[in-house]
Amino acid sequence: MNTELVTRAIDGALAKGAADAEALMTWGSEFEVDVAHGEVETLALAESGGIGLRVFTQDRRLGFAYSTRGEQGLDALIAAAWDNACANDPDPCNLLPDEAAESDDDWSEQDFRGVPVADKVALAKTLERNALAADSRMKSVKEASYGDVDYETLIANSKGMRRRFRGSFCTCSVTGVAESGDDQEMGGEFDFARAFESLRHEWVSNRCASRATRRLGGKPCASKTAPVVLDNETVTQFLRVLGNTLNANSVLKGKSLFAERLGEAVAADRVSLYDQNDYPDGMYRLPFDGEGASARATKLIENGVLRSYMHNAYSAARMDTETTANAGRGGGYRGTPEVSASSCFMTPGDCAPEALLEGIENGLYVTDVMGVHTADPISGDFSFGASGLLIENGALGGPVRGVTIAGNLTELLRNIDAIGRDLRFLGAYGAPSVRVSSMAISGT
Repeated sequence: MNTELVTRAIDGALAKGAADAEALMTWGSEFEVDVAHGEVETLALAESGGIGLRVFTQDRRLGFAYSTRGEQGLDALIAAAWDNACANDPDPCNLLPDEAAESDDDWSEQDFRGVPVADKVALAKTLERNALAADSRMKSVKEASYGDVDYETLIANSKGMRRRFRGSFCTCSVTGVAESGDDQEMGGEFDFARAFESLRHEWVSNRCASRATRRLGGKPCASKTAPVVLDNETVTQFLRVLGNTLNANSVLKGKSLFAERLGEAVAADRVSLYDQNDYPDGMYRLPFDGEGASARATKLIENGVLRSYMHNAYSAARMDTETTANAGRGGGYRGTPEVSASSCFMTPGDCAPEALLEGIENGLYVTDVMGVHTADPISGDFSFGASGLLIENGALGGPVRGVTIAGNLTELLRNIDAIGRDLRFLGAYGAPSVRVSSMAISGT
């Protein structure tokens, strides 16, 4: 990256008359290989990079533009950002974080460009082969994949901030189909790691087969209100919904069940929810957010009490508080910072996952939910399709599918009476398994 380009972009914006300016440069290298039937279907390496510029006028109008043309596009970039700012309305909350930090961090544990392509292809083929060999009922693999990402971010602004970060990670995944008679079921699994050798590819293949085969013969259970155990992936899906309701922009728009409820008990006292950019086990760990604000651990829900919303600089100004370093740049240099989770997770408990089943005579272990995005963010009401396994006398029973679980998000949080220690991240959200004392299940 031409790191001096950010300085020249900021200086050019100030020369136009800007009160403040911010420049963000990103570079990324992505490798992907997909295998099916022992053959490579996709083999791709892509690199991308560019610069985005935010310009703030004296009366707090905001303009943004981006470019991939480097030196050749700099003048046009500055002019476009300035023109866009002048065309916008003033807003006193258009501000930069009040932090003049300087840092240069490299959290990469491995440069994946140095791993031979043949080794990456071999890993993907091994995933497919092992998934099929794990159980005689595994009949096909839809896709086995390996991927890795190396990325670099540089952000600077006119307040003296200049921060640089380098990171990388790799992933592997497999999706397979199990058959028994006329019944077919699909299962999948994935893993991520900071080093190629750390990927648990055997575990991924075995889990894929286990998930597919244990669903064979599934049928609806009887309708009831009963204890439910949600596995960690299911809880993570619920957290994505909760994350949207804890987004300050949702609160400001009146689209959150948590609006104007800071300081209230909204969950069981054993439930705590944090967002921490630099959480060591987070998939997307970072030392700063998309505006350069230093990473921090934000207590969103602490021992059941709502303590904070997620903020970037703009929403914090709107609500007269401080940023929580939750400015996300999902589009990289192409996008402006939006409020989003970084590494948002429910703190784990001390129960082994299997101990969550103890004492349940007749319940449901939920491993898959469908339609989570349909939950009402204002009322918190939800009704999702679900599948999993029966819980009978404290042990797992037969497979269940074609049922619906329903309730309210706040009610669910308040009814959590045990939390597992199996915290796992899936993207920006992570969760352990939990036991819910009571939930409505609609089946036969």
